[in-house]
Amino acid sequence: MNRNLTSARRGQNDARAERFKTSFIAGRLAARDQAALGWDASPIAIGRMTAEVWNAIKNEDWALVSPTGFLSRFPQRLWDFTKPSQWNGESGGYGVGYGMPGAVGAALAHKGSGRVVVNIVGDGEFLVAPGSLWTLAHHKIPMLTIMHNNRAWHQEVMHVERMATRRDRDPSTAHIGTTIEAPFVDYAKLAQGYGVWAEGPLTNPAQLGPALARAIKVVKSGLPALLDVVTQPR
Repeated sequence: MNRNLTSARRGQNDARAERFKTSFIAGRLAARDQAALGWDASPIAIGRMTAEVWNAIKNEDWALVSPTGFLSRFPQRLWDFTKPSQWNGESGGYGVGYGMPGAVGAALAHKGSGRVVVNIVGDGEFLVAPGSLWTLAHHKIPMLTIMHNNRAWHQEVMHVERMATRRDRDPSTAHIGTTIEAPFVDYAKLAQGYGVWAEGPLTNPAQLGPALARAIKVVKSGLPALLDVVTQPR
């Protein structure tokens, strides 16, 4: 406590802190309500996926090593970030393909810390550098990768739809060249081919809790793991 503060200033600080606390609680409750929308839906809502991950790691020493923009910032809105080590931020340059190799580098930095390292990566972002899985397996870097598998480069889908509408063109063509289908990618099999323990594709949200428990057990043993979660777009 700064003993040079006047009683009036202390009162102002206390009132300000109370306003922040009230605002935080209101925001957290609103985020929980939003995450509950489509709770039992399939494909799995990202609010449900993010909440299930939090439930699985909240009693662990954990670190999130991936950007959250494509997750509607649900981690920041639902999780309790109390340590600098719990998130290493965004890419900075908004570069395509940063997610997976960036997460691997961060996980390597956390190796030996005992933390449960979590990487939630988009499928399109991942496909820029899938060989990152081999690096995880080869160097035995413990990291849990959650594949946010919305089966599209959805940022591009939304942009093309937006521009088509603005220019009075047919937005239904926005999925040409921007969706990842026919065939769908089986990321669990892909990960297993690189030597990484994996499960999926998970399409039923009730599968998430048990699958996360199994995957975290693998990560705690010192090895990487991947869960392929078929998700809603954003």
